[in-house]
Amino acid sequence: MAISPSRMSRAPRCYAQICAALALAPLIILLTVSSSAAAKQRLTSDSPAGTVKDALGRPVTNAVVILRAADGRTVARTTRGEHGQFKLPAPGPGTYDLVVQKSGFKAARAALVLPTSSKTPLDLVLESEQALTLPVSASRVHAQNGLTATGASKYTFTAQDVANLPQGEATPLNQVMLQMPGVALDQNQEIHIRGEHAGIQYQMNGILLPLDINNDPTFTQLLNSYFVKRVSLMDGVLPAEYGYRTSGVIEISTKNGCDDAHNEFTIYGGQRDTAQPSFELGGCHGDFSYYLTGVYLHSNLGLSSATPGPEPIHDGTDQGQGFAYLTYSVSPTTQLSLITGMTVANNQFPNVPGETPEFTLSGVNPADFPSADINSTMDQQDYYGVLALNGALGTNADYQVAYTMHYNREDFYPDPISDLIYQGIAPKVFDSDFSNAAQGNLTYRLGNDHTLRGGFYFGEYGVEADNTSQVFPIKGGTTLTVPISITADLNKINLIYGVYAQDTWQLSEKLSVNFGSRWDRVSGLVNDSQFSPTINFVYKPRRDTTIHAGFARNFQVPNFQGISPGITALKNTTGGVGPGIPLSTKLDAETDYTWDVGYTHQLNPQLVLSQDSYFRIDRHYIDEGQFGFVPVDAPFNYVRGYGAGLENSLTYNLPNLALRVSQFVAREEVRGVATGQYNFPPLAQLQYIDRHYIVLDHTPLVGASAGAAYRWKTYQFTFDGLFSSGLRGGFANRTQLPKVWQFNMSAAKTLDVPGLGHIENRIVLLNVFDRINLIRPSTGIGVFQSAYGPAITVYDALTIPLPPL
Repeated sequence: MAISPSRMSRAPRCYAQICAALALAPLIILLTVSSSAAAKQRLTSDSPAGTVKDALGRPVTNAVVILRAADGRTVARTTRGEHGQFKLPAPGPGTYDLVVQKSGFKAARAALVLPTSSKTPLDLVLESEQALTLPVSASRVHAQNGLTATGASKYTFTAQDVANLPQGEATPLNQVMLQMPGVALDQNQEIHIRGEHAGIQYQMNGILLPLDINNDPTFTQLLNSYFVKRVSLMDGVLPAEYGYRTSGVIEISTKNGCDDAHNEFTIYGGQRDTAQPSFELGGCHGDFSYYLTGVYLHSNLGLSSATPGPEPIHDGTDQGQGFAYLTYSVSPTTQLSLITGMTVANNQFPNVPGETPEFTLSGVNPADFPSADINSTMDQQDYYGVLALNGALGTNADYQVAYTMHYNREDFYPDPISDLIYQGIAPKVFDSDFSNAAQGNLTYRLGNDHTLRGGFYFGEYGVEADNTSQVFPIKGGTTLTVPISITADLNKINLIYGVYAQDTWQLSEKLSVNFGSRWDRVSGLVNDSQFSPTINFVYKPRRDTTIHAGFARNFQVPNFQGISPGITALKNTTGGVGPGIPLSTKLDAETDYTWDVGYTHQLNPQLVLSQDSYFRIDRHYIDEGQFGFVPVDAPFNYVRGYGAGLENSLTYNLPNLALRVSQFVAREEVRGVATGQYNFPPLAQLQYIDRHYIVLDHTPLVGASAGAAYRWKTYQFTFDGLFSSGLRGGFANRTQLPKVWQFNMSAAKTLDVPGLGHIENRIVLLNVFDRINLIRPSTGIGVFQSAYGPAITVYDALTIPLPPL
């Protein structure tokens, strides 16, 4: 039920009070019953120190650690150190090359600039020249839930955590993100963070990817889990360096050839006619390293099934993906890197059998064209590249400059007869986006108390849409039987540019603050600019507890690539839309005001609890929808809205056992349609939204996820589950959908095959209880077809090692 205006005036204050009370009550209890801890010991800034480990995270003893000056001479050397630890005498200010050697391992190197204000010890990983034969149970023990140095919430999965999911590295990246707090599931592989629709930004190896990566609707996953070394979700009050998409930043650190020994081939497949072969290759030769991966997928379950049965109808997909990460050390303090990837996909569009034709096409017998045989398809091509240079400027400064490129195109091919008689429109859609962007960052450490950071972003996003549709005209109130062709093309250059500056100030040993601001401007389909200040406090009353609270004003830009804003207006005008519905095709940027407060508490070395609550006021909330039978989104704005939520997570980690659970409560409500009003027939729905707050359909009221992984000798057993109280549908989203829940599990065994090495076989069972999950109904704002989750499915994955290149 929508909230009335009188109720809305009290809703934001009520949500803020509830979130604050729920956030602080457990923290007060924890601080009362827990004992105090000593402050963390600081490392010296002029003595190189750290730990040498192997690829499984185990300490390597008796390794030779050598420190060389820029001219190549050795200034320090040691072979001593218990548990792989080392510490060299202070060599004095300068640039150095740290080399670690041990028989049976490839040498590892690290560039150092001394002195440094960094308090983090060095972790050097030695790659074994032979396959490591010790325990499959060895894993890095870490807490997934935590905070960034600036106080933003950060939930992290390492490659080991991904392997601890039932599907392992074959887990689609969106399914990995669904294990994190505040992330909600939608149809066709879409995810939403904290109730926003398109507010997700991707960062890879410290570089912001183009904003049009994984645009909505995400019919195909453009990024996968095979190349992930570590993936984090950052949300809350983000520092000023992040703009344009701020509901959440998905930060990916990729595998590389020097630190990660990955040379393997995997065949994954099973029911739904699924076959997914993949490979990973990596290596390190002197100053050059490479990591390559490729994936091919054939399946009868491409998009969300339109029917609840186990076998989707007309839902096949063929996809190919490639990824490469190349690095070259120009000097001990400078690195050049190249990231490149591509995806090519062909998807059938799912059908619903037994539908009744709603339109008459002259000369066509509807009985000859059953709805189960509709043959609509969508092709997608995507290519991206990132060229970056990272380096140090003296002892206190470092920089990064990068150029990014991205090209994406989508082609929708209708069934020219069936789409007309069932939908009243047969649209042929070509949609493309070509972007170029430059970005740069400079970090300067001013003593031990200030970390200054500034940078810029400039992006050009060129979009093209060629949309031609066959529709039935209306004459004198009667729908004719001979279609006409209407066309709405778009070719537009969009520019985004901005600058920012921020400071992380260590006010005392326990208190720090990050504050800054950015200025951004967008022109093209949207014309707007904004100053966006942000401030976030981090307080550590004790070693095991961290409290954070902050405020940010954010500037969000819409997705430029979508259905041409004029095609729906033209189609509706031709079809006789009633008076009173504006036909404006303009778009607005979104302005958000966000308050966030939370904490993390380490109950013991293995058990970590975190909680975060937020309240957000939205102006010109950006949304998208599929209006009519056109599977490309049309963007629009609501006038105003608000969002609020509370997120909790608990993680428990041992070398052989990992447990985690997260839960969130969230709500997003909006009122009034500011742009794209022609997308809201009937007129009564548009009028209702203009007068009432409605609940958006991007997040359930309650969501939860949980997972467990246990390793015993050469066996691994995994389990995970998802729960959602259901999205919304129907007239003005007033209908509550059923609950959604799904449990998955797997069992894996590692075998030592002479002459081949270690191979792993994994059996995967998805949706163990064969639950029928309705994700979307056939009615709702911007929805035209039902979407269901997968039925019970069995897969098998076999991984074998490959020789290095």
